Amino acid sequence: MEKLSFYLFLLIGGNFLLAVTCYPNGQVTPSCSNMIPDHGVSAQTTIAPYNITASKNTYSPGEKITVTLQGSDVFEGFLLQARKDGGTAAVGTFTVTDATNSQGLNCNGPNSAVSHKSSTGLTNIQATWVAPSSSAGDLEFRATFVKSKLIFWVQVKSSQVTVNTTAFGSSSSSFNPNIMLHLPLILFVSGILVCYT
Repeated sequence: MEKLSFYLFLLIGGNFLLAVTCYPNGQVTPSCSNMIPDHGVSAQTTIAPYNITASKNTYSPGEKITVTLQGSDVFEGFLLQARKDGGTAAVGTFTVTDATNSQGLNCNGPNSAVSHKSSTGLTNIQATWVAPSSSAGDLEFRATFVKSKLIFWVQVKSSQVTVNTTAFGSSSSSFNPNIMLHLPLILFVSGILVCYT
């Protein structure tokens, strides 16, 4: 009976350890939607010592934007996505520019997110975001930074990146109802022009 109790303890204890295991290899797709690491503790609520900067503050279809994650302190892990303001799904795709330390993830399509490849400490890393062919609206880059297994910040946001509506085409109709007020005048002038030609 003592042996059975010991094996039962190992089985339950082993499952508990699996539930709070971090992902030093960066394969964090289970965290894609909420961007919260499964480390068994809550995220920090203080201001993160890390930030996200984008090389441009507007985007057009297929445009490339360099996104930089950096901080005053070393981070061992990260998860980076572009999201529509207030949105929960990753938009666009990323091109990995540092294959030694980062990798693309499938959060809402291939390479829709970027994460670390190991727990090697970093103070900055870059990736290139490629805008979708159709407008995703105004967006922001969001990242989770992991300083250590027990210390991390979730969904740190960049400044807003606005959509270039001219490049995507306006979604509103180009019909102006006020033209109807001028229609009689237009027809009258057109008729006069026809008569004189």
